[in-house]
Amino acid sequence: MERRSITRVEGAVRSVLTAVPANRRGLILVALSGGPDSVALLHALRRLAADRPELGYRVTAAHLNHGLRGTESDRDECFVRSLCAGAGVPLVVERATDLNHSRSNIEERARELRYEFLNRVADRLGAVLIATAHQADDQAETVMLRLLRGSGAAGLAAMTEIGPGRLIRPLLKVQKAAIIAYNSISEPDFVTDSSNLVDNFLRNRVRGELLPMLERDYAPGLGRRLGELAGEMRELNDFVSAQARRELETRVDGGGRLSLAGFSELHPALAAAVLRQFLHINLGSLRHIRRVQVDALRRMCMAPRYSGSRIVVLPGGWAFRREYGFASLQRCRNETHEPFAVKLPMEGRTVVAAAGFAFSSCVIEAGHPAFPAPPWKPASTMEAYFDAEAVRNLGVRSFSPGDRVRVFGTGGRRKVHDVFIDNKLPSALRPRWPLVVIDGEVAWIPGFARSATALVAPSTRKVLYLRAKARCGDHAGLSLPGN
Repeated sequence: MERRSITRVEGAVRSVLTAVPANRRGLILVALSGGPDSVALLHALRRLAADRPELGYRVTAAHLNHGLRGTESDRDECFVRSLCAGAGVPLVVERATDLNHSRSNIEERARELRYEFLNRVADRLGAVLIATAHQADDQAETVMLRLLRGSGAAGLAAMTEIGPGRLIRPLLKVQKAAIIAYNSISEPDFVTDSSNLVDNFLRNRVRGELLPMLERDYAPGLGRRLGELAGEMRELNDFVSAQARRELETRVDGGGRLSLAGFSELHPALAAAVLRQFLHINLGSLRHIRRVQVDALRRMCMAPRYSGSRIVVLPGGWAFRREYGFASLQRCRNETHEPFAVKLPMEGRTVVAAAGFAFSSCVIEAGHPAFPAPPWKPASTMEAYFDAEAVRNLGVRSFSPGDRVRVFGTGGRRKVHDVFIDNKLPSALRPRWPLVVIDGEVAWIPGFARSATALVAPSTRKVLYLRAKARCGDHAGLSLPGN
């Protein structure tokens, strides 16, 4: 058992290092948290450097104290300092200063700071590789998380042993149990991050509850198969990406525009891959680009006949614009929008050009066969029913700071601005998103929220039916049910 654990860990590290071209071997910067995985990685790299000098590398460690766990974070820093001093390994330590004040997702921000730190230290020291201690169980968790979030093939490819850039993950095919066994033989001391034991974070629940339950009750060996799935998806993604790069080279003109000539004839998978490559080249990363946005771009670009222009708003203040036979990425302009207010009739169709929406309205007798049975819930958030006899003045207007809505079912009033944020409505669209008002009160935010105004009740005799449909291309990147 001891020999097997050593072989698994050190054999995996040696295999990855051997696969790295000789001209990329030199100083390896190890991301050292003090946990069992990074301690095992550091020890294995030290042993191999001594036993296999032909691999030609040196080791330095780096530790970022995030300061999120108070004295426990300081304990981790003291531990890695002591460990490296005893092993004769140079160590670089920094403390994060602004993470506690971060307004974004704290896990995401901590990850960003960690990689910023590692890359900055690697640049300063001239490290050719950065080694992280992600292992097979981490890979399985990542694949499961991305399945839960609806990722496509590119997302399910998850992590790689080598790359991107100078990153390597030598333990990616090694199970956690083998790493623990390796530590018990060679380097028993490590620290435990207590935040990994609480269920506040989705990853912790996937690790501690979901995957063990699935392995136990439904699919023994699931973790291993998820890792294999990641490998298959990576091979598939690598192949499609290579085809997409070749296709993209023939389509980008001197001004950086993407030619859409014959785009509708591409296989949908290849078309989506070409767009991802185009976005990656221009944005530098796809981290905040979701599959629904790529799908919206693909549908827009594959339309065989298209006149005029259309825009999809992307995260980070970017807009993807199609103009006739070309597409391009542009920074969103900080446009000012004039407020609008339009009266809606109880019957008919009204185009609200300033909002890019059209509204259809009609009054239905409560006993009409076309009227749905109780509880009179619309088929989508782009439809709404109201008690027609409780509606006197009906209109649609633009959003104003301070607007509030009595959200149905909550019993309280919420800022319309907060509803927009919760539903991830791009800030560029908020000033002209239509609000349906009844007697001056916000009654409905199409796509997002219905108020408690003029509710349909069992005593209702006539029902006002409203339907909103987005007409402007700026809304193409949004997922609006029923639109």
